[in-house]
Amino acid sequence: MRQFFPFMAATALVVSMPAMADPASMDFSASWIHVLNSDLDKGGSVSMSGWTLKGGSTWKVSPATTLGLDLRADIDDWHFDGAPAGFGGNLPWKSVNRFSASLPYGFGFGEGWRVSVSPSIELSGEEGANASKALGYGLAGIAIKPYARDKVIGFGLAAYRTIEQTKVFPFLIVDWKIAENWRISNPLQVGPSGPAGLMLSYELTPRWELGVGAAYRSYRFRLAEDNPTAKDGVGEASYVPVFAQATYRGEGGWRFDVYGGAMTAGEIKVKDTTGKEDLAQDKVKTAPAFAASFSVAF
Repeated sequence: MRQFFPFMAATALVVSMPAMADPASMDFSASWIHVLNSDLDKGGSVSMSGWTLKGGSTWKVSPATTLGLDLRADIDDWHFDGAPAGFGGNLPWKSVNRFSASLPYGFGFGEGWRVSVSPSIELSGEEGANASKALGYGLAGIAIKPYARDKVIGFGLAAYRTIEQTKVFPFLIVDWKIAENWRISNPLQVGPSGPAGLMLSYELTPRWELGVGAAYRSYRFRLAEDNPTAKDGVGEASYVPVFAQATYRGEGGWRFDVYGGAMTAGEIKVKDTTGKEDLAQDKVKTAPAFAASFSVAF
């Protein structure tokens, strides 16, 4: 997986070279998640801890046009205990790394509409996977209409080719104040793992906010060349996170979020090298989960 780091550096350099002066905006976030140990249906148990780092910049190309660069890294450390019977007593996988880069291009239309298209590439694999077999790519397009400062709605369509699979799905973009101190919004980022989900939140004070939400997540990754269950195979994990969130917004554009909830409807699979045939699979019982995130925009 190390082959992807020079590519990420080269992408950042190429995009930053045009004579577009300094970025109009920048953002950065670091998130941590821990999913507590949970039983597998066929025997054994699983837990997961992970980090996500994201950074982005946006340049104004013209008064109505913007070009951006977004980089993301996900490092997930999986722990399987008790010789999982559903995988022949072997570990399905260990650490899984995902690195992605996207180039969102946005432009304005009449009546306040704004359209954005975002091509992206992703490298997703277990530690020790062949990088040339772990590459994915995709395109997401959205159209957004602000009706007021606190009423924004839009729709989009995404298509991704990720590790021997093509995924196409529509999604909703919303940030809408439905009543005094109440709003509906998207808690997650649209990507190969799925749509952004929905969250209902309540503003306690201008700095504090509480919310509850849910989403659907599913992602694939290339297995290591020496994986004991399926060498060069495909791993797949899917689940529905349900969570409560508390947010504190500080001065200067930063915020801190803490989450508590559960990973429900969990399922893990190991497939052959083509990603079409299931070699082993098991369901994961509902697992408590905790997370925290720090982000800043400037």
